[in-house]
Amino acid sequence: MLRRIFLALAVVIAVSAVGQNFKLNATKYHPGQGGAGWVTASGDRINYDKLKSYQIRWVALSHDMFNQHGFKLGDVIIVESETNPSINGEWVVKDKMGKRLRKRIDFLTPREDKRFRNGEVTIRKKKKKD
Repeated sequence: MLRRIFLALAVVIAVSAVGQNFKLNATKYHPGQGGAGWVTASGDRINYDKLKSYQIRWVALSHDMFNQHGFKLGDVIIVESETNPSINGEWVVKDKMGKRLRKRIDFLTPREDKRFRNGEVTIRKKKKKD
């Protein structure tokens, strides 16, 4: 019985995140930096050549976005930033950040990327019809 209630609650949380805007603090990370290796939490291997040519647009979200707002690995999100327009558009959630971080998003970028600036962004989960 308790399991059914938990599953129903999880479905409600996941549905509520669609179309809802979230303001997050944005940073960037590189493959091999800190705890980040060449494989994401979703199991996908990072191809550095594709990353350098911006064919890969992957992000990591803080755990609270998964636990409280129903985001999942593989979700497509829409990013909007006034201070950093080069990151506007669609990104795929492929990784999770450390458990202690809250309201954060990390953009996977090539080490040479000088265009990205840390700051606040707005994200929303892409609807299936978008």
